[in-house]
Amino acid sequence: MPTSKNIAQTTSPQPILAILAGGDPLPTTMAQVAAASGWGVHMVTFVGQPQPKDFSHTNSVKEFPLGQIGHILAHLKSHKVTHVALAGHLNKPSILSLKPDATGLKLLARAVIKHDDALLRSVTDFLKEEGFQLVTIQDLAPSLLAPKGLLTKAEPTHDELEDIALARSTLAVLGDLDIGQACIVHNGAIIGVEAVEGTDALIARCAALRTGEKGDTGHGGILVKRAKDMQTDLADLPTVGQETIKLLAQHNYRGLCIQSGRTLFLNREDSLTHANAHNLFVVSE
Repeated sequence: MPTSKNIAQTTSPQPILAILAGGDPLPTTMAQVAAASGWGVHMVTFVGQPQPKDFSHTNSVKEFPLGQIGHILAHLKSHKVTHVALAGHLNKPSILSLKPDATGLKLLARAVIKHDDALLRSVTDFLKEEGFQLVTIQDLAPSLLAPKGLLTKAEPTHDELEDIALARSTLAVLGDLDIGQACIVHNGAIIGVEAVEGTDALIARCAALRTGEKGDTGHGGILVKRAKDMQTDLADLPTVGQETIKLLAQHNYRGLCIQSGRTLFLNREDSLTHANAHNLFVVSE
């Protein structure tokens, strides 16, 4: 896997990056890392979609309707962009709300809109054909990928390891159906799977489902998050961070299991400090 230094050595003296951005901390982290490496950074956001919270490391920010692909391409070329990244969460739009331009219609014709991974692959292939080099956060900062092993002082019990195995096999099936990257398992049962609402909402929703024998709000449960086997690593890798850990602690979960090498772990040091303070385990397989 190339580092940012290796990428810079094989391209122009100052690569120029455009981040096609959604919500979550990842676009901001990518902009910060690229800018620190001497790259020019431009951010493209989308009307009616989640937005990054911090644009301080970017040279420009421009918002477009999601389907205006031709206009976005013209914008990138006007800034002499050499590299493009897809980062952050977007809500799945209605096809009627896209209002694509002519180039957008051609792109949509290459993928079934209801299939996230097919659409992502079509987008990334299209960008390559237009002459851009695709870059990911794991290219720029491979240290953000979760290492393998137990990352906290607390560790899962034998029963919890069996729960994790159940969740892992469930996610393998769900991934083939392009449903989601995460589920929550508790006492031998899958109590929730991630859909369009995202991981944070999944954590809160399943806390309400996890009740004790007398109907009181229970404790325990494990969030398991993994990349779908068929997905491209150019976009939409599973991401966890400080907010994930805080929500798990707030709702009295037992732990988190992620996939090593294919999960981005942002603010890892602070996140693990918080996990240790709340006796949460974090294991990366």
